[in-house]
Amino acid sequence: MAQSKNNASSNIVYECLKKDILNLKLAPGCAISETDMASKYNVSRTPVRDAFKALAQEGLLEVKPHIGTFVSLIDINQISDVLYIRKVIEQSILKDLCSSFCEADTLKLEFSLNNQKQLLNNDNSCDDIASQFIKYDNNFHKLIFRIAGKESIWDMIFGLNQHYERFRALINLYGDNNIQNLYKEHCAIVKILSEKDYNTLKEHINKHIYDGFKNSSNIIMEYSHYFVNYHE
Repeated sequence: MAQSKNNASSNIVYECLKKDILNLKLAPGCAISETDMASKYNVSRTPVRDAFKALAQEGLLEVKPHIGTFVSLIDINQISDVLYIRKVIEQSILKDLCSSFCEADTLKLEFSLNNQKQLLNNDNSCDDIASQFIKYDNNFHKLIFRIAGKESIWDMIFGLNQHYERFRALINLYGDNNIQNLYKEHCAIVKILSEKDYNTLKEHINKHIYDGFKNSSNIIMEYSHYFVNYHE
């Protein structure tokens, strides 16, 4: 029973810490201790230690022997690799969809767009909206993969996405109208897909995937201490 309770506590601590890391509530490079987290979540250090190990294996925490545990810095090179993988695979999937996309598929994606629109129009804080929109964005693209019968491929890509998720949180929080632009681009993707115009769609999805990365040099410089090889 004690082991089961520890496992449950460990999962809760893991999920909470991971959410805070991905949302930048725990900033890249900041120190984090088992004692503080055990106190925060009112648990023993054992489940916290287990959660730390899992997050370290995912590359979200870095353990420095005899120094401490730190939230890992964001790796631009890994982000670039993930974007390349996404571009190649998503373009291929959209090409396949252009030959089979139907009205029912359009309705599924329009429902996702409506959720995004409602989020942008509500009265939550900018930070909450920025954080929530990342989920809606992921759900939108995952739905495209699901419609194509390739949802498991999205899950594999998403498993590589940890650095990119934090990067997106940063540009969504501090970029100019980034969320509104993403929503408009999603609307355009659905429209072009329904028209089965693959050449236009290919150009648009490439722009959609890379624009936030290409236009974020000012944010990267301002928060250079968040990034590997930019903080020295």
